[in-house]
Amino acid sequence: MHNLKLILRAVLVAVVSIALPAPAADAQPSRWDGGVTRIDTVAAPSLSGNLIGDPAWREATVYLPPGYSKNKSRRYPVVYLLHGFAADHRAFMKGAYQNLNVRISMDSLIRAGLVSDMIVVTPNARNFFDGSFYANSPVSGRWEDFIVRDLVGYIDRRYRTVARRSGRGVAGHSMGGYGALRIAMDHPDKFSAVYALSPCCLAMSSVDARARGAAWKAALRLRDRSEYQRAGFTANLIYALASVYSPNPAKPPFFADLPYRLEGETLVTVPEITESWRMGPIAMVPLRLDALRRLSVAFDAGTADGLTDIPVNVRALDSLLTANEVPHTAELYEGTHGSRIRERLENKVLPFFSSLLR
Repeated sequence: MHNLKLILRAVLVAVVSIALPAPAADAQPSRWDGGVTRIDTVAAPSLSGNLIGDPAWREATVYLPPGYSKNKSRRYPVVYLLHGFAADHRAFMKGAYQNLNVRISMDSLIRAGLVSDMIVVTPNARNFFDGSFYANSPVSGRWEDFIVRDLVGYIDRRYRTVARRSGRGVAGHSMGGYGALRIAMDHPDKFSAVYALSPCCLAMSSVDARARGAAWKAALRLRDRSEYQRAGFTANLIYALASVYSPNPAKPPFFADLPYRLEGETLVTVPEITESWRMGPIAMVPLRLDALRRLSVAFDAGTADGLTDIPVNVRALDSLLTANEVPHTAELYEGTHGSRIRERLENKVLPFFSSLLR
C-alpha cells in the first residue's frame, strides 16, 4: 500500500508539471522593481548669513528611477521640480494634488513606456516668509544661487546624472513656476528646458492693491514676527515678494519695504518702491530673449484659477514670446489653481522633459 501511494503521488506530480507551461525566457517577472525616493540634506552656503535666521542647509526629495542601483554605468537626466508657496519638498509626494505621488507616477509612466528614466528633485524652499520665490535676496538668502550652484552641484556629485544643460530641466507649480521661469532665463547654460505650471506673480498686477487691499493693510500693520502667520496667506505672500523686490536690511523685523503706505485706512503708493516691483518674469523677457531662444519653453494655467491674475499673465507671456518670435508652448485649460496638477504632470510635464532631455 505504501508503494502504491508513492507511485500515485509521482504520477500526479508528473501530470501537473505537464499541465503548467514553463515561463518564457523573456517573460515579465512577477515582481517589478520600481523607483525609490530619498530625502537628502543639502549644504546651502548660498543661504548662509540670511537675515531671517533660516539654516544654511535644505532638505530635498530625490526620486531615482527603476534600475538605478543596478545599472552602475548609466547616467540619468534630472528634472528639478519646484513647489509652490506655503508648501515644501514633500508637496509632490504626499497626495495633496489628487493623491499625487511622483514616485508612483514616474514608475507607472516608465513601466508603460510613456517616459524615459529620469531623476526628479524637489528642494524645500519654505522659509520664514513661507516661500523664497527661488530668487536671490540679501534678506532671505541667495535662493537662485542655491538651486543653480549648491543643489545642482550636490546632485551631480551624489548621483549619476547627465551633468550638462542637455540633461537638466526645471519645472514648478505656482511660486515654483515663477522660480522655474526666472532660473531658466538667467541660466540657459545650466538648463535646456523649462515648464511652468500655473506660474504666479509674473507681474505687479499679481498683488495689485485694488484687488487685495485688505491683505496689503494686514501686511502694513505687522510689527512683530510673532504676528506673521496670523496675517494670512496673501499678506505673507506680499512680504515674501518684498524680500525679493524691495529688501531693506536696515528695517527689522521683516527687512523689507512695501510699495504702499497707510494714511488712515487709505493705501497710498510709494512710487520708488512700486517701480522695483515691476521687474517680474514678464518684464525680464525683453532682456532675456537670447536666453529664451536657447530653451525649450512651456507653461500653462487653468482658466478658473482663483488667483485671477495667473491666466491673464499666462496669456500676456504667450503674446510677448510670440511677438518676439520665441518658440514656446502655452496652454489654457479648464481647471483651477490646483485641480488638475497630477494630470498635467503625468500627461504634459514629465513627457515634455522625457522627449527633450538627453
